[in-house]
Amino acid sequence: MNTATLIHVLDPKIKSGLKQIENLREELTEKESEKSELDKLIHDFNVRHQQECGQLIIQLLTLRKDRLKEKSDSDFEWKQAYDAGKAFHDYQKIFDAAQKDSQWNLTNDEEIELKDLFRKASKCCHPDMIEDELEDEVGATFHELKSAYNQNDLSRVREIWESLESEKQINVSSTYGKDLKKIQMEIVRLKSQLKIVKSDLKELKDSPAFIQVILLDDWDEYFKEKKRKLEQEIQHMMANT
Repeated sequence: MNTATLIHVLDPKIKSGLKQIENLREELTEKESEKSELDKLIHDFNVRHQQECGQLIIQLLTLRKDRLKEKSDSDFEWKQAYDAGKAFHDYQKIFDAAQKDSQWNLTNDEEIELKDLFRKASKCCHPDMIEDELEDEVGATFHELKSAYNQNDLSRVREIWESLESEKQINVSSTYGKDLKKIQMEIVRLKSQLKIVKSDLKELKDSPAFIQVILLDDWDEYFKEKKRKLEQEIQHMMANT
């Protein structure tokens, strides 16, 4: 029995509760999807940054570390050398991890399809969208979905969506039946989760990482200029070594 049919035959309080759950789920889906898309935008920028500039930054930090190490006579200079060494090793870890985070190249149409399928699939398996007793069952699916989404793996996202659609892992209306108390508890849970997601979304939009990315009109031009400056700094440091 679908949601519309079930609501039609139930008493007013249950009908109202189920409708409220449906509306809350829709709003939560929209907010979660928006947050995932913004997270991915930052993720895509960071991946591109490592691809374009990572090797140059490693080279620059290596030169800076070695140069300071050679000239570290005073306590202050030793501190500078230590900080430079730490900066190098910290960035090396970030760079090495980024090399494992490869992405598929997609056309504009494929990117649109990826977002659409991710939204549909998230609605079926996002931990925030389901009751606690079902969380373990679908949590692993969402983790795999999110990983495939971040990697632009359209084929895998499509497979996950098709599996969720055929298995119908979550049937919202049949979960609650005529249990008014259970319906009311789910409304409270969804409202609480929606409040958290809205807060997280606001924090993300106010973050320096997001502001930096959203203000860039042309990523190609940004990375071209970034690489030019890094190469100039490397050349200057090598010339004065």
